[in-house]
Amino acid sequence: MKPNEHTKGRFHLALLFGAYTLVACGGGGPDDGATDAEAGAPEPTDELHLESQQIQDWGVTVGAVGQTTISAEFTLPGALSLNENRTAFITPLVEGQISGIRVDLGSRVGPGQVLATMNSPEFTRAQTDFIQAYAQAELSRKDFERAQTLRDSRAIEEREFLRRQAVYEQHLAARRAAEVVLHSLGLGEDRMRELEKAVDVSVPPLDHAAVDSPLPIRTPIGGVVIERHAVLGEHAQAGHPLFTVSDLSSLWARLDAYEDQMAFLDRDAEIVIRTPIFPDRDFPGRVTFIADQVDEQLRTVRVRAEVPNPDGVLRPNMYVQGILRILSDSERMAVPPDAVQLLEGRHVVFVLMPEAPGESHIVIRAVDVEPGVTLSVGRIIESGLNGTETIVTVGAFNLKAELTKGAGGHGHVH
Repeated sequence: MKPNEHTKGRFHLALLFGAYTLVACGGGGPDDGATDAEAGAPEPTDELHLESQQIQDWGVTVGAVGQTTISAEFTLPGALSLNENRTAFITPLVEGQISGIRVDLGSRVGPGQVLATMNSPEFTRAQTDFIQAYAQAELSRKDFERAQTLRDSRAIEEREFLRRQAVYEQHLAARRAAEVVLHSLGLGEDRMRELEKAVDVSVPPLDHAAVDSPLPIRTPIGGVVIERHAVLGEHAQAGHPLFTVSDLSSLWARLDAYEDQMAFLDRDAEIVIRTPIFPDRDFPGRVTFIADQVDEQLRTVRVRAEVPNPDGVLRPNMYVQGILRILSDSERMAVPPDAVQLLEGRHVVFVLMPEAPGESHIVIRAVDVEPGVTLSVGRIIESGLNGTETIVTVGAFNLKAELTKGAGGHGHVH
């Protein structure tokens, strides 16, 4: 079975006891009527009869019993890193001098945006080569078209026609090669069309405005500038990164799994990522890679998961835990771990009792339970509850302390 998160109810139904309408204890006298004890009825044990203000002062909240299909969990330690499929190292293909910087660390950029410019003799030479290749190709094209007309009128031999055709195709290939070089250096289509206009006879042949000196350094992806090595006026070497841009809306979690956990690992399996920085929040992820080798010294297998980070709260290099969940076909009861208390050697959960006729207090009873394993969604309850109760989810320890003051007996607390 694939590990998958499938839980119902993580105790989000909490409500304050203070929402109840209460009447203060002690308003009646001895003639108001006989108590249960005086009537001979057995007095319930492990009960607290409290007033609403006391409950509010203790910060006690209640909620429903949760249900889960998780049968087991494995925790894989690790850390977050950049998603290398969404990270780009921006490097120039030619050397030159940095002439302008348009972004800084932390800047958000879009695909194709110019990050910096640089003066490069190689870039200037590439533009000149393109202009020459374009001019030759245009001249050969006109000569070839003229040859087609002459051949149709049988004014030239077939051999001369084929020669002119070969020259045109050769010049056309040289023009396309020069165009590819400029595209690889970051020149856009608009700028390419401007260079083509430089071949027009109406433009002076030595018009230097036709050649653009600054080479634009563009980013191929959108994201955040997380590294900057470009310094204004500095000489940049070809192949040396000037910027690093990464899309931080998706990160990688690099986790370590032990050998005995490998049987439960599966590519594309869902996994929950947690970090101590946000202890109450789960970040869903998906396993994208499982190493084919076991580390000789650590005896672990490297696992990589992709974690969406749309609001940007996660950061690369954060320590995290990946929770791999094994599901069962049946649901089990789960409560917050702090809801289970050890009272006089017994495990108990404090249950809010239904309002009884004539009762002016909130009645909370410690119910014996058999707890199971503790999972990330809560502690499993094997028996003792039926799942329909309203239980104390926060503040159970305070109620236990109050109960032990009276040696575990039935008591009114004022």
